[in-house]
Amino acid sequence: MNDVCAVYDKIGDDLRFITTSGVRIKMMISLLEKPKSSTQLKDEIGVGASTIIHAARDLEKENLLIEKSDGYHLTSIGKILSYELVNFIKLLSVTKENIDFWLSHDIEGIPKEFLERLGELQKLKLIKSSPTNILQTLSIYLKLVSETRDFKGVSPIFVPDYAKVVKKLIKRGAKVQLVISKEILETVLDSYKKGVDKETLEKVQQGNLRIWVTDEIIKIAMTVTDSFVSVGFFNLDGTYDFTQDLISYEKGAIKWGRELFEYYKSRAKE
Repeated sequence: MNDVCAVYDKIGDDLRFITTSGVRIKMMISLLEKPKSSTQLKDEIGVGASTIIHAARDLEKENLLIEKSDGYHLTSIGKILSYELVNFIKLLSVTKENIDFWLSHDIEGIPKEFLERLGELQKLKLIKSSPTNILQTLSIYLKLVSETRDFKGVSPIFVPDYAKVVKKLIKRGAKVQLVISKEILETVLDSYKKGVDKETLEKVQQGNLRIWVTDEIIKIAMTVTDSFVSVGFFNLDGTYDFTQDLISYEKGAIKWGRELFEYYKSRAKE
C-alpha cells in the first residue's frame, strides 16, 4: 500500500483533474459509446455548448480526448481511464445504496479479487425482515429459489428449511451444487437423508446433488441461480444475520456470483 501512496504523489493532480468535474467525467463515459459532436454531448449531458467546448479543450490538453471531423474521440489513454471511471462509479453506487448494510456486516467472506469487482452487483435489492415478521427474509428467499433449475450455494450455516427446498429442487430435476463448511457437514447430510423418497434418491445418484466441503472458515452465505444472486453476511459481532439479504437479478451480478462459487469450490473437496 505504501507503493500506491507513492504513486499517488505523482499522479494526484491528474486524478483531481478528472474527478473534480462532473462534465468531464460524463463526457468521457459518453464517448466510450462512440465519437460525438459538441451538440450531441450538450444535449445528452444537459449543459451549454460553451461548457462542453471548454471541457473538451481541457481533456485534449491532458491527452484524453481528440477532436476529429466527425466529433470528439477518446484517445487510448482516455478509453482506459474511462472504463475505470465506470467501474468506480458502479462500485460507489453499490456501497451508497445500502450503506447501513455494508457498515454493519463483516465482508471478509468476499475474497479481494471479488471485492474489487463489487461494482458488478448492480441494482441490489435489500431484503429485510421486520420486527413483526422475523422470517420475511427467509420466506422471500425460499420463494425465489423454488422454481430454479440450477442452484449453486456457499454456506457456513444450516437452516432446516433450506434442506427442505433443496430436496424439492432435486426431486424436480434441478441441479444442486453446494460448498459448505466441515462444521455443518454431518448436520446437512443427516437432514438430506431424513424422509427422502425414492425418486429424490435416484436423482441424487444421477448427480443432481453435489457437495464440496472446505476446512476454511466461510464468512458468506451465497446462492446463485439461473435468474438471481443472493448474498448474506455475519454481523460485526460474529453472529450470522438471518434477517437481511442482498439480491440482484442483473446478468453481471449473476456472473459475479457464479465465479465466486467456483472460487470456493476450487478450494474445497467433494
